[in-house]
Amino acid sequence: MASLGFEFAYMLDGKNTTPIYRSFILNAAVARNVGDLMYQHTDGDLIHAAASQDEVTCVAMENIAAADITAGTTTIKCAVITRNQVWKCSMDAATTALLVGYTKTVDIVDTNTLDADGSAAKGILVDASHLDDDGNVLAHVVFSDTTWGNA
Repeated sequence: MASLGFEFAYMLDGKNTTPIYRSFILNAAVARNVGDLMYQHTDGDLIHAAASQDEVTCVAMENIAAADITAGTTTIKCAVITRNQVWKCSMDAATTALLVGYTKTVDIVDTNTLDADGSAAKGILVDASHLDDDGNVLAHVVFSDTTWGNA
């Protein structure tokens, strides 16, 4: 089985810490799932990350059905992404030409899958040596352009 979206793996700097959780307001009545990659929209509320996302903010840590969301009011608990965190997520293929440490433009297919061929977003590949249960690359990435990590 493919990963269930983005999952915290470890700290790149070797520290024994975990992500900080906080609540964010959602900007649209769209279902959210644990592991969805999110970013802060221009209105300050959260929205799903899309392909070629320049900046990421957090990863959803709870499921919320679209019917339970009132845009601009409903909150969701998320893990805040910073630059030393390594996140694992399945890619959309069994192989990748992206190079560990060198490829600094890992892209996403959708809110919970990395693009094995992508080269537009701000992720850096840390490991691509494992496969998920579906036979796709189970990659580890860090995000170099994060909302809270650039402060």
